[in-house]
Amino acid sequence: MLKDTYPVQWTGDQAVVMLPEHIIAANAGQIREELLALINRGAAVLIVDMTATASCDYAGAEALVRAYRRAVANGTQLRLVVPVEIVRRVLSGSGLDRLVSVYPSREAAIASGLPETQVATAVPPQVSQDLLGAIIRNLFDAGLSLQAALDAADETERPYIMQALRHLDETIWDIRDHVFATGCRETLP
Repeated sequence: MLKDTYPVQWTGDQAVVMLPEHIIAANAGQIREELLALINRGAAVLIVDMTATASCDYAGAEALVRAYRRAVANGTQLRLVVPVEIVRRVLSGSGLDRLVSVYPSREAAIASGLPETQVATAVPPQVSQDLLGAIIRNLFDAGLSLQAALDAADETERPYIMQALRHLDETIWDIRDHVFATGCRETLP
């Protein structure tokens, strides 16, 4: 059995993980891996308790976004417990608060219970597939544009364009994981 870096409490298919006081670039990768591992271990609900978290930077928010993507692909419901306003603002800046339920306390997040169905969606399946297809086409076009920009870029610009291409590739893989996990393969171009 894997050893958890941060305290984790399992109750059936629900896992509650307690994150540290500061979530910064130095520990964001470790936090991301811990959250992905919990999702991969079969949590139907993953509650990320940030009650003790006093600060969270962009890298920390990105780690949570990555966990959200994996949760969607695996059918796991992700919930955040964020009582500190400054941390809420960082998550709001990343758009995560529009994707994930945010609770003021651990008790409120746990009280929501287990989902009745795995990742129910209010979007009709055809609209969802059309939207996903459009997103994939747009990402492909963005990749082509970045590749063209890379060819024309000078040496100081190239690392930034390469980083953008790597992020784009990660996003494409996340979408592919989601498509294959949900069985919407006909959406892929």
